[in-house]
Amino acid sequence: MPTPKKSRNKSPRARLATAFVAGIALPVCLAAGWHAAYGQQDIPPAPPPPNVRVTQASLSQESVGQSASLHPQEELAQMRAIFQQGVRKPTLDRLERTKKMWASAPKIQQIIEQRRHRLEQLDQAYFDFARKDVVAQMAKAGLNFSGTQYFAYADRNPQTQFILVGLYDSSSDRIEFLGADLISSGNIEKGGDYFVTPTGVFENALENFSYRAMGTPNQDGWRGLGSKDSRVWDFGDQKSLKKYKAGETISQMRLLMHSTDPDKGEPRLGRTDSKGCVRISQGLNKFLDTYAILDRNYEEWAKTRPDSWLLKKDRKPVTYPGRFLIIGDSAPQMQAQAKP
Repeated sequence: MPTPKKSRNKSPRARLATAFVAGIALPVCLAAGWHAAYGQQDIPPAPPPPNVRVTQASLSQESVGQSASLHPQEELAQMRAIFQQGVRKPTLDRLERTKKMWASAPKIQQIIEQRRHRLEQLDQAYFDFARKDVVAQMAKAGLNFSGTQYFAYADRNPQTQFILVGLYDSSSDRIEFLGADLISSGNIEKGGDYFVTPTGVFENALENFSYRAMGTPNQDGWRGLGSKDSRVWDFGDQKSLKKYKAGETISQMRLLMHSTDPDKGEPRLGRTDSKGCVRISQGLNKFLDTYAILDRNYEEWAKTRPDSWLLKKDRKPVTYPGRFLIIGDSAPQMQAQAKP
């Protein structure tokens, strides 16, 4: 006699257990598949173990801007550490990556190596020149620092293409520098609406209000002002040199300081490339913005406008914010002369 088939009808308890297991397994499988596809983007980084030592750089980032009583030299030391970690190191790392990308093009590799070399080999003689030129440019403009404050100094010389962040300490009447990064200034040889970046002292004033990049690519896929939310410093209309037909002429341009496309533009920093503006790295943009290096006027303005859309709520203003971008030229025939 054949053995009777087992009943296909499961008991209510068995059906409930199956449904419970499926209810857990399905979301888990979906979540695992989503994370595998998208790189677990929603998982926050794990906190450091309790025995990890806090570095000077991380300590500085938390403490700068928290006290208005920091001595200039004390704050300078902190800001140097932050600059080295947040600006200089990313630039050097980017140069190294770009160099590897051009492994099959020795001439391009050589150009990139030259940029890296001149940034790493900045010596005391260059910083001494920059100090003298800052003084010369300020004197030529009939201005003074009126107290301890930070500033930025851009060197448009095609052979250097540096920007330095400095601090004028009124107690010692001395200029100190945090460090240097690569820029791109104007390339008049491209013709059209390309200008030579003008030299002089330019104030970050409310009359030419700053704004932020939208990060929208143009028809060539180029984000001309950098990634979304990057700061754009506007220094107003200025007169400078451009090519016109068969000759050169002085015309009006809008002087900005801004980031460039992080993928296509940053690897080109270190050569004349802009339409006359000062192009900077994303790292330097964030540094200047976060610590209000040039925002003395804006910080005063923000005291009565705490909900301003421009200044970020999580910024950490330095104790001595400044207001000047100073542009010089280290080519001997172009240097400003300070009055004795």
